[in-house]
Amino acid sequence: MVDQVESKKPYLEKRFLLLLLAPFPIWMYLYSINGSSYGYSLEFFLTFALLYPYVEEIVFRGLIQPTLGKKLPGSNAIISNANIVTSLLFSSAHLINHSPLWALATFIPSLIYGYTMDRYKTLYAPTILHCVYNAGYFAVAGQM
Repeated sequence: MVDQVESKKPYLEKRFLLLLLAPFPIWMYLYSINGSSYGYSLEFFLTFALLYPYVEEIVFRGLIQPTLGKKLPGSNAIISNANIVTSLLFSSAHLINHSPLWALATFIPSLIYGYTMDRYKTLYAPTILHCVYNAGYFAVAGQM
């Protein structure tokens, strides 16, 4: 089972800070091949970096994962069974507007978001990570 911490303040833990910084090498690589000449409107950026992650986390980590956690107890190493199924659903939901490869690319971040939900028992952790991951991606990759 996933280790839980007493603190509802994940930003005080080194593990959370490492997860927050984890995508930086990927962002640097994307920046090196794409540059950063993207002119987003503030509305676009706020929608894809804040609003969508917030709504997705409420649905997937706030509703679906806890419900599945009651029906699928147990875990594989540090990832709960509910997290795995939720991440598959999360990736599948991205097939609506994205290619299969893009949808598949959301699976690992989704496992990270689910792990933080299991560990910290608060939506703050996965929501913060999701917003930061999306903001960084859109800042350097410039595409959906």
